[in-house]
Amino acid sequence: MNFKDAYERRKKELQEDKKINSRNKKVMARFLEHQEYRLKRRNSLPEVDERSYKTLNYYIGRLKNLNKWFKNRDWQTLKKADIKKLIDDLEDGVIKTEKGQRYADRSLYYQMMQGKLFGLIKKNQYVKEIIEENEIIGRKDNISVKFINEENFRKIADCAISPEQRCLLWLAFDIGENINSLLALEKDDFKKQINETTKESEYLVILSKDNLKRSRTPRSEITNYPDTVRYLDIVLNNLKPSQKIISNKFMKNKSLGEIHNPDKLFKFGQTAAVLFLKRAVQKSGVRSEPTGQNVTWKDLRSSMACDLLKKGWTRDELNARLGHTPSSRIIDRYINFLALDRSKPKKKLYDGKMSELNAKLEEFEGKEKLNQARVKRIMEETEAFKEEYEEKLEHLRSVIVKMGEAKA
Repeated sequence: MNFKDAYERRKKELQEDKKINSRNKKVMARFLEHQEYRLKRRNSLPEVDERSYKTLNYYIGRLKNLNKWFKNRDWQTLKKADIKKLIDDLEDGVIKTEKGQRYADRSLYYQMMQGKLFGLIKKNQYVKEIIEENEIIGRKDNISVKFINEENFRKIADCAISPEQRCLLWLAFDIGENINSLLALEKDDFKKQINETTKESEYLVILSKDNLKRSRTPRSEITNYPDTVRYLDIVLNNLKPSQKIISNKFMKNKSLGEIHNPDKLFKFGQTAAVLFLKRAVQKSGVRSEPTGQNVTWKDLRSSMACDLLKKGWTRDELNARLGHTPSSRIIDRYINFLALDRSKPKKKLYDGKMSELNAKLEEFEGKEKLNQARVKRIMEETEAFKEEYEEKLEHLRSVIVKMGEAKA
């Protein structure tokens, strides 16, 4: 099921839910209608696209949460104190996620309440005043880095069951895009070629804007690993409509061939991808560095970044491969964690010492060459003197012999 179908279904369920305050449902409907129009206009689209429907799906979840947190009370009757209590409960961790944790990005809810949602009921000013008076940020960026090295990644890939699963894993570690973008790739997004330098086979992977997050730069990347090429060969050469039947309340006993384009490499969705990665990680026994947590698809993107940084790629080269703008500083978190910049002064000191030693070596070699030339010259002069001496001695002997003959 695509994001559009999911959104339309969830929006209908939201409006038909008799447990939700009817006046709040009207506000929700107006808010969602506004967001649909805004996403079209902001992105210069004639119709709402899949990426926008994904955003709209998130809005539905947040609307339901806000209604629950306000205990289904009519939002138009809310006082400033009621709104402040909700914000305090979010900030203090009284309101928790399903996993029992404090909401990490509370600012998403504050933005909705400061903006159009509570603007429709003339309550957004209360939220703005509370946020500004108390300098509430509502978000703390997670700057930690989770990654695995190439050796551990190979252990995970070896525990995957099918060529399709291994192909997806290698693409994630090699190309470094997010899982949804990789799952959307089709046959025409791959061009096999021979690398001019290494003379080895590689694939050019075309990452078009339709498959990427809006913040990512559309681009084409070449594969770095022969393993990626091997599994792409297998999957691309065996593409065909899937006859597998799935049965659930949304799909109505449809075959995967009816749901997925025959040219799609991976005829499964994110949920299936998460499940098979989880199984492979458990079998391999691999955990992410440095915290020992379970490895996720997002971690493979970080792993690619760390791996290439340690292999000598520059910040700009890696930003380009990750689809970031050249000015992006996100990659700095990997550089700082790996202490790559901190090793540069030591490297400069080492390089300085090596330059000094090389200079001394060159000076010594120069002197050695002079000494060798001097010795050679002396030997040549000695040899010339010896020849001259022998010639004179021979001449003297000849003179003595002639004098003896004359006396006789």
